[in-house]
Amino acid sequence: MAKPTRLFFVADLHGSERCFRKFVNAASAYRADVLLVGGDVASKILTPLFPEDGAWVGDYQGRRRRANSTAEVEAFEADLRASGAIPHRVERKTWQALQLDRPAMDRLFRDLAIRELSEWLDLAKTRLGPTRVRTLIGLGNDDFTEMEEVIGHHPYVALTDNRLVRLDDHHELLTIPYSNPTPWRTNRELPEAEIGERIEAWARRLEHPEQAIFNIHVPPRNTPLDLAPKLDENLTKLMGPGGDPELAHVGSAAVREAIERHQPLLGLHGHIHESKGFARIGRTTCLNPGSVYAEGTLQGVVIDLEPREIRSYVLTTG
Repeated sequence: MAKPTRLFFVADLHGSERCFRKFVNAASAYRADVLLVGGDVASKILTPLFPEDGAWVGDYQGRRRRANSTAEVEAFEADLRASGAIPHRVERKTWQALQLDRPAMDRLFRDLAIRELSEWLDLAKTRLGPTRVRTLIGLGNDDFTEMEEVIGHHPYVALTDNRLVRLDDHHELLTIPYSNPTPWRTNRELPEAEIGERIEAWARRLEHPEQAIFNIHVPPRNTPLDLAPKLDENLTKLMGPGGDPELAHVGSAAVREAIERHQPLLGLHGHIHESKGFARIGRTTCLNPGSVYAEGTLQGVVIDLEPREIRSYVLTTG
């Protein structure tokens, strides 16, 4: 009997360098054949570090932190990167000017996020290039479209977006890196109808849809994978009578309809960090590894793929 293909899947790293390093190390830890990131690679936070009396100061986890030496500032920056923030050494006047110029701030954030991504990809090549492990990366709704070119032209890591990727002789990977509209109006959102159209356009090209993997960043609607806190008009969580957040299904109806129609072997999703788990839609197993990237903890799922079935899957935390 042929050895199954072992896939390690994660999503929603959001700039956490510590999580990405753990992702790379997972190749040997789990003896994976393929590593796959299912979107939302970029950080969501840019943290300024200001010069002050020969030191550097900035905010970390809600408190002011001071770095008095080169070693201390480098350790400070490493802690920020581990939690998903991008550190940026800058004069206060320059930062104040950027805060008044939103386009300039957006360009700076994008450029720094792309620089961080390039460093991650080079790390993956250094660690995994000599091995037979394949590393695939897709983007999500919080990512920048310019990142497609960075990943697509890298000599080791491969982009999953805007193409069908063959994992092995039996399984094709269909990727949709967008989400349905969110209250935050993120970089890469599409109406439900367009998400459905994009899935159908790629699904028509599949040789064997029943053996395919739908790597779709947003999870299918009305499943355990798409429950998120309800928000009011100020984007504040609504709390229930017991003091717990009220939850709502916020996934994509188009994704669910496509899975119901095509019944792929596997659905891989992210986007909703709180909804780690699995769901069944007909014969399709759908998985969301969840995310606690700000803690530097990597959540993922190890999947053993037989030609026509999933031999096993295990949700991981480490």
